[in-house]
Amino acid sequence: MPILEKTIRFAAIALAVLFIGLSLLGIFGAWFVDRKATDVALKGFGLIEVGIGVVDAGVGRVDDLIARSRTEVRQASGTITAAGAQAQANSPVLNALNERLETSLAPRIAQMQQVLGPVRDAVGTVGNTVSLLNSLPMMADRAPRLTALDEAFNRLEELSADTTQLRGTLRTLVVEQNRDIAPGTVAALKELTQRIDTRLGEVQANVQAVRADVATLKNRLAKRQSRLLFVLNLVALLSTLMLAWILYTQVVVIRHHWARVRPPRPATTS
Repeated sequence: MPILEKTIRFAAIALAVLFIGLSLLGIFGAWFVDRKATDVALKGFGLIEVGIGVVDAGVGRVDDLIARSRTEVRQASGTITAAGAQAQANSPVLNALNERLETSLAPRIAQMQQVLGPVRDAVGTVGNTVSLLNSLPMMADRAPRLTALDEAFNRLEELSADTTQLRGTLRTLVVEQNRDIAPGTVAALKELTQRIDTRLGEVQANVQAVRADVATLKNRLAKRQSRLLFVLNLVALLSTLMLAWILYTQVVVIRHHWARVRPPRPATTS
């Protein structure tokens, strides 16, 4: 066999060996990338699950606090309407009402603010995680907005001022000596209780909107998670099959050239 032809065949064999090595490395790399991308996706979905759990628990707690507060405010409004016209005669009732508002309603509003703090942080975490997942294929989505929670916090600040004003006006009604002023004071108290009840309803609507927003996001991302994991595994599998085919063809090339480079065996005589 001419030296040039032998050199070309050895070069072809060496190139085929190189392709075999690259194919094996590619197969390993395809599944390595698939595993890393899957880990990133699952960790992201895990953070979202935790955040949604915090939101659900927090909103549920706030709903309970709001329901109790609205019941108490409506009862207070009824008591003021019934006893306010004769404030002096009903001063023990009104004093008891004032103490109850001071020891239950005001702290409950402060408690709502404390409960919503972690909820806001959780929504922020969910939003950041969604932004991170947007870098993955088929995962682009809108992060939950914090506008409703910010509005809820604003309403709670206003409620704190309203409850302070309610207790102050109620004390004025109890100690008022001029009966001519009492009807105006009662009307102001009824207006305050109505305003507090309305703002509590607005807070409730805002936090429920946040819960609905993240729940809808969870459902959307769950479907996309399934599609993403399927696509990642499918891409890794197709890459493996393609590289395995390349590996097989290079083995064929090596066997073909090696059979022609290898010197023929001498014939045996019987």
